[in-house]
Amino acid sequence: MSDVSASRTASAFRARSTAETAVLRGRALILAIPGRQALLWVVVFSIAINVLLLILPFYSIQVFDRVITSGSVETLIGLTVLAVVTLGFSACFDVLRSRLLGRFAVRFEQLLAPLVLKASIIDPARRSEAGSHDMVRVRELRNMLSSGTATTLIDAPFLPAFVVVLYLIHPWYGTIALVGSLLLLLLALASGHVARAELAQASGTAQRTQRTLDGIVRHANLVRAMGWTQGAIREFFRLNDEALVPVVKANERVALIAAVARTVRIVLQVAAIGAGAWLVLQNEVLSGSLMASSILTARTLAPMEHLVAGLRTLTSARDSWGHIRAAAAAALMSQRRTLLPPPQGALDVSAVTFRIPNARRAALAGISFRCVPASVVVVIGPTGAGKSTLLRMIAALEKPTSGTIRLDGASLDHWDADQLGRYVGYLPQDVELIGGTVAEAIAGFDETATDEDIVAAARQANAHQMILALPNGYETEIGRDGNKLSGGQRQRIGLARSLFGRRKLILLDEPNSNLDPDGEEALCRAIREAKARGMTLVIVTHRPRLFTVADQILFLRDGVQVAFGPPDEVLPQAMAGATPMRPSRPVATEKARPDIIEGRG
Repeated sequence: MSDVSASRTASAFRARSTAETAVLRGRALILAIPGRQALLWVVVFSIAINVLLLILPFYSIQVFDRVITSGSVETLIGLTVLAVVTLGFSACFDVLRSRLLGRFAVRFEQLLAPLVLKASIIDPARRSEAGSHDMVRVRELRNMLSSGTATTLIDAPFLPAFVVVLYLIHPWYGTIALVGSLLLLLLALASGHVARAELAQASGTAQRTQRTLDGIVRHANLVRAMGWTQGAIREFFRLNDEALVPVVKANERVALIAAVARTVRIVLQVAAIGAGAWLVLQNEVLSGSLMASSILTARTLAPMEHLVAGLRTLTSARDSWGHIRAAAAAALMSQRRTLLPPPQGALDVSAVTFRIPNARRAALAGISFRCVPASVVVVIGPTGAGKSTLLRMIAALEKPTSGTIRLDGASLDHWDADQLGRYVGYLPQDVELIGGTVAEAIAGFDETATDEDIVAAARQANAHQMILALPNGYETEIGRDGNKLSGGQRQRIGLARSLFGRRKLILLDEPNSNLDPDGEEALCRAIREAKARGMTLVIVTHRPRLFTVADQILFLRDGVQVAFGPPDEVLPQAMAGATPMRPSRPVATEKARPDIIEGRG
């Protein structure tokens, strides 16, 4: 897609996002779902269903009070046909309502799932486990919307109408139904309280259990090699037992409350029948009202009983809705930026400071340097110097606490995130390859990728011959996170991925940590060729082989910039030791430490 057409798309999305954000702030997010007009028809069908159900008490009254006394078979047949036809319409409306709710639930997931996934990508607080849990919550809400619990909630507002009808038949009937409804409502609230307590207690433990299980499965080879199999199993079961205890207790209590609710409902129905019989004996009502009141009482109390059993699901759905709204808000409120011209690769880091909450010192403090287009900057320093943190901020994965990072004069905050990503190639310290084939790992999720582009990126990384030597070449399955490849193979394929497309700024975090001498030589050739094609490279390393390709070297220690300049000026300071100072006035004062340029930061 060209930048012009992409800009038009961005403008349309920006306008839509503004409207959707307003919806988030003013009304329920559910109103933003396409096809929400179906909810109006759900309400219409619900009204029709509940009104048509009144045919049963009407039929009972007519049969007992007119047909039996008159002996008219024709009337009985007519009433029966009318009742069957009415109930048939009610069943049809019920089917239509269920289908509408099911389709609305699908649209609900189609709208929210991309927003939640986007939030998991762009919001650091929702990355890792949080994002996957949010996706599970979306599916839980979709299932709830299309389940019987949702129809019970929709029918609940019609229950007072049935109580009124019972009062019209006789006040005793209405009183029994009203008292029963209040008792069941209290039981439902008690069930909800138990469910909330269980969720609060079990949620954290369940997440820890899942993380432990994921870690054991993910590192199964390590667990087996280190002889940790039995220990891992015991640890998982210990955490799993901690998570199950509150769940089992809550299930037992909710089951007890549900049993009490069922008993209350049956007793009240018996009471309604007994009261009706008494009223018939006292000649206050006709016998038909006895059957009618029994049917209406059951219709009134049954949804309340279902609510007691389903309130745990509703409580969980309410909590899930809160998490999903927060995630959707984070995605919708991420402002879409105006697309800027393609960069040339000029990088300007100005007084950048980064503080981790509750840390005693800043991870980075006052870092300043500039890279001209088509240059190579190598970042060195001991472990914990902040090298990887700096690279993450240049990749816009973290925001500086203070200071600015500019690409071609524009702050990274002013770039559209998707557009910036098309021009920045990033290879993290721990190479992360998306599972699939080698070709898919290089292209990622680029929908416009061609075979020629993939092979070209591999050639630029000097990895083409290495890939051809794999069992199926570019179609070789790499396994989860590339676990079927060696560390060096993963790094070279990761380098090819970072060079794929129209990259102008390449960020490499220890790209030679797993390479042999031949691999390092191939990496150096790839860096020189990338520079010749006009790319700017910022490389973190602790191995001296890459010093030979550096135009500038940035020396960090304890999060402070010690020196920045040509290799022949900075390397003597790095080897001899230097006192942290302002970038513009480097002064060497500290005695050398042999590990000053070693380590992973």
